[in-house]
Amino acid sequence: MTSYSGSSNGHLSEQLRAVREEASSVRGEVTGIASDLQRLLRMEGELAQAEMREARSRASRGAIFGAIAGLLGIITLVFLFLAIMFALDTALPLWAAALITTGIAALLAAIGGMMASQQFKRFSPIPRRAIHEMQEDLSWARSQMKSRMR
Repeated sequence: MTSYSGSSNGHLSEQLRAVREEASSVRGEVTGIASDLQRLLRMEGELAQAEMREARSRASRGAIFGAIAGLLGIITLVFLFLAIMFALDTALPLWAAALITTGIAALLAAIGGMMASQQFKRFSPIPRRAIHEMQEDLSWARSQMKSRMR
């Protein structure tokens, strides 16, 4: 009977050692996955920052074009009022020149406004690509953890 019990203890200790080695191996793999995930998330964070810089740049250009359009719009109004004033004051061709100048300023303001509008349409304060990449990374990490735990 003692040989049976000793053999059982030896078999049990081999099983425990195998379980410990497997647990250690799984722990190492999980640590590796966590490290890879950390590095990946750090890189995704850097991508998000780059995306935000790009978005700020677009917003700045849109604001500049908008400011130019606004300034030219004010100039347009000034020339329009001058044209009306000259037209009412006299029937001389001076008002025609003022009206043509007003038309040019209006055209430039319209072009600037369209450019500003295009910049703002492309602007997004949300770093969509980085968020999508991070979601994919987390999904990958979850699947890796599940496959390692089986």
